[in-house]
Amino acid sequence: MFFSGGTLLLWRSAAIVHAIEERASSVAAVPADATGNGTADGIAAAASGTAGEPTRLGIIGGTGPAGAALATRLADIGCEVTLGSRSKYRSMEVVDNILDRWPERDLRIHPGANSLAAQEPTVVIATPWDAAAITARDVAEHLRGKVVATMSNALARVDDEFVPLIPPRGSVAASVQATLPESLVAAALQHVPATELGNLDEPVHGDILICSDHREATWHIAEIVDRMPGARALDCGNLSNATAIEAFTAVLMQLNTRYRTRVALRLVGLDHVPISVLGGGPSNAEASPAVAETVTG
Repeated sequence: MFFSGGTLLLWRSAAIVHAIEERASSVAAVPADATGNGTADGIAAAASGTAGEPTRLGIIGGTGPAGAALATRLADIGCEVTLGSRSKYRSMEVVDNILDRWPERDLRIHPGANSLAAQEPTVVIATPWDAAAITARDVAEHLRGKVVATMSNALARVDDEFVPLIPPRGSVAASVQATLPESLVAAALQHVPATELGNLDEPVHGDILICSDHREATWHIAEIVDRMPGARALDCGNLSNATAIEAFTAVLMQLNTRYRTRVALRLVGLDHVPISVLGGGPSNAEASPAVAETVTG
């Protein structure tokens, strides 16, 4: 079946809303042996840390605005972060800048090469979109069996418009999953402005859409996101929905440009259920339809 570009995006957006409703109405208890190979136990331990120690994450390509902002926010909620880069000296410079900006906060951020960041229990790829799969391939040996989140969007600027690009596999996240068949890839955090993410004086406004072909990966990333003040993690179904989420970021950026502000995505109609995917199903039998809206951040 053939869809025009606009119709395809609307169809994908409807699919995301439907996926959220279905996931919210399902039981989200995670059996300890959910994968049959101990993966669920390992991810649970990585999410909460072991013996009271902080959650450890590595950010590959973390010296750009998005990666540095995420490292700042993750460290502020108690995570221990390795900020990776192609150059460890560039990583050292960015880490020093973060710590100088927030001297009163106990931020555990360590500089290192991408290969060092890839050795952490959970990894985020924050490179430009066209380098995500290539960089993932370079450190693939360190990523087997791990949750790997991608936060890149395939976008281009044409004159004063932001235009979504569709990679060959449909999304950046799908390309990374194809490159890392033994990893649990999730798409998340693509639509959160770096400025707001890295500003620790303000909460993170809006919902964080997460999708993956691995429920364990969605649960794990959602558990971390839900610790961020003001953020709400939403399980948006399989990785196929990353196409719509990545493309919709162009719309948000266009709104920022047109109205000279920052907008955040918030879905209404889900307040009657425990939204965290770790929390279970709806509190009543009837579910209200979810409606997308944007709110100023």
